[in-house]
Amino acid sequence: MRRHSELFDASRPLAERVAAAFAADGPLARATPGFRPRPGQTDFALAVAEAVVTHGTLLAEAGTGTGKSFAYLIPAILSGSVVVISTAGKPLQDQLFEKDIPALCAALGVNVPAAVLKGRANYVCLLRLERTEEEGMLPQRDSYRKLREIKRFASVSATGDRAELPTVPEDDPLWPLVTSTRENCLGKDKCPHWQECFVRAAREKAMQSQIVVVNHHLYLSSLALKNAAGGQIDGMLPQANLTVFDEAHQLPAIATDFFGTFFSTWQIDQISTEARYLGMNHARDGADWDKLSHAAFKAIADFRIAAQTLGLKEGDRRAVKTIEGFHTLAEPFGVMLQAFGGVVRALEANKGRNDELDALLVYAGEVDREMAGWESIFRQLRKEAEGGEAEDAEAGAAVEKLEASAASEKPEKPGVAPIDDFALRRQGGSVQWVSVSASGLRFNNTPLSFAKEFSEMRGAEGGAWVFTSATLSAAGDFSHFCAETGIADPKALTWESPFNYWEQGCFYLPKLPAPVNTLEHASRVVEAAWPLVEAAGGRTFFLCTSLAAVARVAEELEVKLDYAGRPYPLLVQGQMPKAALISEFRRHGNAILVGSMSFWEGVDVRGDALSLVVIDKLPFSPPDEPVYAARSEAIRRRGGSPFALQALPEAIISLKQGAGRLIRSETDRGVFMLCDARVAEKSYGRKVMQSLPDFYRTRSLEKARQFFLDPKAWHEALYVKP
Repeated sequence: MRRHSELFDASRPLAERVAAAFAADGPLARATPGFRPRPGQTDFALAVAEAVVTHGTLLAEAGTGTGKSFAYLIPAILSGSVVVISTAGKPLQDQLFEKDIPALCAALGVNVPAAVLKGRANYVCLLRLERTEEEGMLPQRDSYRKLREIKRFASVSATGDRAELPTVPEDDPLWPLVTSTRENCLGKDKCPHWQECFVRAAREKAMQSQIVVVNHHLYLSSLALKNAAGGQIDGMLPQANLTVFDEAHQLPAIATDFFGTFFSTWQIDQISTEARYLGMNHARDGADWDKLSHAAFKAIADFRIAAQTLGLKEGDRRAVKTIEGFHTLAEPFGVMLQAFGGVVRALEANKGRNDELDALLVYAGEVDREMAGWESIFRQLRKEAEGGEAEDAEAGAAVEKLEASAASEKPEKPGVAPIDDFALRRQGGSVQWVSVSASGLRFNNTPLSFAKEFSEMRGAEGGAWVFTSATLSAAGDFSHFCAETGIADPKALTWESPFNYWEQGCFYLPKLPAPVNTLEHASRVVEAAWPLVEAAGGRTFFLCTSLAAVARVAEELEVKLDYAGRPYPLLVQGQMPKAALISEFRRHGNAILVGSMSFWEGVDVRGDALSLVVIDKLPFSPPDEPVYAARSEAIRRRGGSPFALQALPEAIISLKQGAGRLIRSETDRGVFMLCDARVAEKSYGRKVMQSLPDFYRTRSLEKARQFFLDPKAWHEALYVKP
């Protein structure tokens, strides 16, 4: 490849070289048909270059179509920096590694060592593949065929990345049997396949690369591993001069889960099952494995029955302190802990007899310790219920921290809160809560904030930091994101989308009653939206804020479609995996899709297939959601407003993501319909509207229908007051 030597001349300022790369006669323009400089993209790239040179922190909110990935990749490549790029999910990982980085390297005439690193569950484990084939205990009738495909794939693949084998679906139950976890990996000294291990190879390649693409969870794991070892080990990633968090708006939710702890009845069942299998095969005389595992299974079943009797049901997410009579579960919990303890003691007694048994012992010990912590919570709750005076040291310490964190300083920069103000309000304490699913109960201990830990990790890591997304602020105010992440004194910039939203889109706010009852409101939403659905010829997303709303909207649409003769296919969340639903939506070209919050982002449908996005209401978090409620109480104790400091910013950021599904290219057209009258009636509605794209706005159904039925007349009337 021809190298553009002047761009890599380190004697020239990095900003000068970056600007030259994006110039109208630069290498990108010469290598990319139809390329034209975008001021927002160039300014973004220059801001990244400045961060690299100054080792600064940049918050970069860039609207759809700005070209975020090229904006941070160009200065990264030209600077020669070691760069770690973290994304929220695999689609963007694959796009960066398979498309964007190779395209830029070709345009610049340079070979940059790059690697993509995913969680170990994404790579075939040769040992577990071998064991699964030997056992023959497969989950489905056609699993034998799929197992042969995986075996053939593993024998020829250079990466072992299961994404390269599309014939076995991503959610197939066979994958957990042929991939490893942190808990069951035998590691360098004990695994017979270590030299051929795909995870080992991927991590070694990452350590030797200039650009490494990972996901948020894996990045946090690497930082935590390094931090726990006091910097004595390298973690899984190279020391970066520049760290970029793309899709950074998802970082707080992912990090909160990462820094929390949990155990589940499913884990107890899984460990007991594994212990029985390994014990019978490698230490048959070491314990009565059948008896121990069955005792654990019975204790789990009894505990689940007791929880159901208490009123806990599938789908529940409830803080412990809100569950009336929760202390009555202390006895069946103790029985479950004792039964599981028997399995753990048997594993300890047979330590050293088998590598897999030893690995399972480490995992079982972690779960056992977490359960012991919850046993103390049960003891305390039972004592309180019996009239005793139990001391809650943890809660007391949390309150003291919250009080001590009070700060009177106001932000020095508009829209950015200093770390010693709002961020510190969110430090200290945790919330204990229980979630119930079809597979069992999960006991969660979630911190109210990860800001302090993340700030300390960033400080130890050093270098430049870029956090970017189309949605980082609420009407230009980055305070909430700074508070969540513990970022102090960043440079915060916003670049609007280059799309002409005023001509390409229409915002329609129907005259509906404010949403109160979810199901009644969902019915009103369908009734109000149906004329636009017909005018658009299907091609619609209904984005709902709850699964209950999804079900009701789908039910009402079925009635409408039956009456109309089924003119449009109806796709509903849960019918098939998300990726398959989106693929079907694109294939039909006139479909209606109904989904909940998982469809509000990470979905890219360009062209005519999507022309109408309907959102049922502002996506405020349920007030009884455990982590949200606990954080709200902490803010309230500090004297702040949970609505202003937490609920509204989070809802606006989510709403911006949902609205962003509509216009994905310079030629897209469509209507964005928000069925929430509070935007017009409440004082905070102004801030919501300021955060949305600059669509033409109307409350007239006829005007919105005209957008589809008579585009020419609609366009001619654009600059007439609506």
